[in-house]
Amino acid sequence: MGISSGLFLETFYPQTLTETDDGQGGVTQSFVDGTAFRGRLSSLPVDERMSADKLTTYASHKLFCDNQTINETYRIRNSDSSRYFSIVGIVNPSNNNHHLELTLLELD
Repeated sequence: MGISSGLFLETFYPQTLTETDDGQGGVTQSFVDGTAFRGRLSSLPVDERMSADKLTTYASHKLFCDNQTINETYRIRNSDSSRYFSIVGIVNPSNNNHHLELTLLELD
């Protein structure tokens, strides 16, 4: 048995990076929203490692959702645009296609 859809309390948007011609020989990059989906965001214990005297955080949150089309190329934003996340991993528990567990890193 998977997660009850009633536990997906928040709305999120997958975003893709697009490039458009700026009319002066260059390009402008921007993120474009995809179809909204419901999910549940949970904080993770911070996984940090020191590398060349630099502290690196590998994952900060886990997002449980029923969106089966999402992949690592997307960025995730919450419904009020106050938080953005990159996807660092995707798990389909037991390969039963009931829900996905996205491992995320919050962006500054």
